[in-house]
Amino acid sequence: MSNTQQLLQQTLSKWQSWQVEGSTFCSQPQPICELPGGKTNRSFLVASGTFEAVVRINAANSQSLGIDRNREQKILQLLQPTGTVPRLYFSDEQVMVSEYCKGQHWSDSAENRRDLNTALAQIQAIAVADLEKRNYVDYCTAYINQLDPDLDLNLADQPLIEEILSAASAVDMSDWTPVICHHDLVPENIIVTAEGLKLLDWEYAAMGHPALDFMHLYPSDLIVTSLAYDRGSIEPLKVVQRGINDLWSLVQS
Repeated sequence: MSNTQQLLQQTLSKWQSWQVEGSTFCSQPQPICELPGGKTNRSFLVASGTFEAVVRINAANSQSLGIDRNREQKILQLLQPTGTVPRLYFSDEQVMVSEYCKGQHWSDSAENRRDLNTALAQIQAIAVADLEKRNYVDYCTAYINQLDPDLDLNLADQPLIEEILSAASAVDMSDWTPVICHHDLVPENIIVTAEGLKLLDWEYAAMGHPALDFMHLYPSDLIVTSLAYDRGSIEPLKVVQRGINDLWSLVQS
């Protein structure tokens, strides 16, 4: 049995310790299928009668990817009352069990933008006292330090690294108030359900720049107009966003 399957079975065997409110399931959930699409972890749909949940087996290289599972759990717990995230049933360093959200992936439309703006406003309004503001230079440097300088990688050349770090420094030194930031808000991580939008996969979340989540989905001119950030502050953020994505891909590969 693989380590993933072993962790899945161990998690299912502890089903009675899951914090599931208002559910009537009375037997151990069973695996239904592996869910597609995850680039970091492996996730499985499990069920017992009409009860359904997602068991996520966390990647063994989580730390090298800049993931703090304790921070993710804390943020998800803070966001539970907003209804914008899946209900959290169980979490530790190796696995997470959460609500299975049925619906469609988010697509760009006036209605979906309005709903997403409302959800992000709720999320960014949550007061957080004991999480540090993200330092984007440190975050990018942690990725860069894992790269092999002897490899012929187009994305790892020194001029590009200097550009990323320069932009990250400009972001860190600019005037902005940190908010809960998802940092990986792509359509695949947003589900349109009958209960409203559900934002998934919070493992890269931290106290970050308030414009960054919008940048994953909206053009920069909308950000400048709606959030009152000038282009001088938006352009470095765009470089940082692209740079983090590229560095993540290099580290993951």
